[in-house]
Amino acid sequence: MRETTLIIQVKVGDAAGYDYNKPMGNLFENVLMPSVRRYCEKNEYDYLLIEEYPKEYDINFFHTLNPKNKNKGSTLIRYLNMNRNYDRIVSLDNDIWIPKHAQRLPEINGHMAVRDIGKSWRESKTPNLAHGKFVNGGVQMVDRATGLKIHEYFKTVVKEKIPPINDYHSDQSYLNDWRGKNAMFAHLLDKKWNFMVSCHERRNNYNGINFVHYAGAEARDILHDDLANGVLK
Repeated sequence: MRETTLIIQVKVGDAAGYDYNKPMGNLFENVLMPSVRRYCEKNEYDYLLIEEYPKEYDINFFHTLNPKNKNKGSTLIRYLNMNRNYDRIVSLDNDIWIPKHAQRLPEINGHMAVRDIGKSWRESKTPNLAHGKFVNGGVQMVDRATGLKIHEYFKTVVKEKIPPINDYHSDQSYLNDWRGKNAMFAHLLDKKWNFMVSCHERRNNYNGINFVHYAGAEARDILHDDLANGVLK
């Protein structure tokens, strides 16, 4: 029997992502997110866009704790949806572009993500990291059993209003904490599955890359350049 696969994205409210130093307009909705749906259709994966806050959980506490006045509470939603009835669940940020040549998903075991070399300084500030690596939350892959474990962990975070781990106000602080406590389920993916453009040398194309991630202010500039140069097709 074929494995069932769900790819989820979250967009609550008008904005699909932060503008940073350049206005994004509808680039997320009109260019990047459609490439994810195209990838799902090509590979016969299910796609789900979550557009509402969960009714059974109050995640506003995470927003009110944010000193920079960014509503990051919606980032918790992805983890609360890792209990869905699929063999494999993949969570993607909205600032990810998937080229037509992207490979099918790899075999998924446990929780899989890519090391965030842009935040490698976090590795010295975060004790008990799985494999000593701080991973980025923009691309996450879980099998059914591990997704249930992560769901339960984040349900506890929300119910008990647990402050961000080590005072790092990002859902990634919780994620890396969970991985550190469950290292046997925590695995690393090749960077081609979460190619954070601002962390690598500039490229004229993304051959060999599956998921291109325009995360952060510098990457937003690169996105505008890539659009102007016809890289995104």
